[in-house]
Amino acid sequence: MDDIKDLKFKRTMKDEEESCIKVELKSDTTRLSHQELMKSTKATINSLVEHEPLLSGLPSDVTIEELKSQIAVAQGQAITLFLNRGELPKLAVVVSPHNTTVLDLKKAIKRHTNLSLKRENVKKKISWKHVWKKYYLCFGDIRLSNDNENIKAYGIINKVELHFTKRRREKNKLIKS
Repeated sequence: MDDIKDLKFKRTMKDEEESCIKVELKSDTTRLSHQELMKSTKATINSLVEHEPLLSGLPSDVTIEELKSQIAVAQGQAITLFLNRGELPKLAVVVSPHNTTVLDLKKAIKRHTNLSLKRENVKKKISWKHVWKKYYLCFGDIRLSNDNENIKAYGIINKVELHFTKRRREKNKLIKS
């Protein structure tokens, strides 16, 4: 019985010592304001992005989504598609090659374009409903017209170039029933 009491006492003493150490550690840490913490975090992320060859192509104000996408590309779990926007620079869009539909691709294009405009401090809002109504998304001569179709069905692979083509009005189209 005495041995059990001694063990319980030793455990209690050990727990108290650990809690005292934790309290000492907490008192040694310095408090940072929100701005200081944000500045420190951004500086750390910038230094990681600059010195890591895997992340070298990313901008300084990188988002979590972009980091995850870049890592997925490096691991072979995602592909990069380039959107030719005419006079504007090409836009790199990262999507998963598996189970990605044309609709998912359009959403990714929308996200990447909006992020690109935000980085350039462009305040203009794009009506994506209008864009998809007036233009086809194309791969070579192939129109990506079915939003529910998998991008693999169109033969889209890594590092291909997509572009927009204007939709033409179909006059006197007969409706077959």
